[in-house]
Amino acid sequence: MSYLDTPIEATVSQYTPNYSPDQIKQMQYDLNVLAKENERFRLDVGSLRRQLMEKSGYIESAKDLIVEAFEIDDFDKDLFIAIAETLDIELTKELSVTINVSFSGTVTVPLGFDMDVIERHIDFEASTNSYTELECDLFTDSIDFNIND
Repeated sequence: MSYLDTPIEATVSQYTPNYSPDQIKQMQYDLNVLAKENERFRLDVGSLRRQLMEKSGYIESAKDLIVEAFEIDDFDKDLFIAIAETLDIELTKELSVTINVSFSGTVTVPLGFDMDVIERHIDFEASTNSYTELECDLFTDSIDFNIND
């Protein structure tokens, strides 16, 4: 038997509130006013959500136009940069890259080590310098090991 299962003896008194009819009418009125305010707040939140979605669409369209103008390269870039900063738009573009890297060196392994699984024991990582504004989402396509005894 747990603590919560332990029976306790308790008595409950018969409490009946003693409100006057005027107090009850006032509480009913207050509840009605609160219900109407709650409904108004719900409608306001819905309206604000619609406005937010609409404005987000405008900002996304403006961003697309600014990025396209940068690619055409025939406009006042400082003006567009100022517009983007005013709208708090980060001007970036995503590039697809392939990076070929070659590592060489030595790996010391115990005698009898299964060389067929060496790739499971070595990790490679790519990252940006901490002082650059680049974001990288890189993954490993393939790893080829050439082992010379």
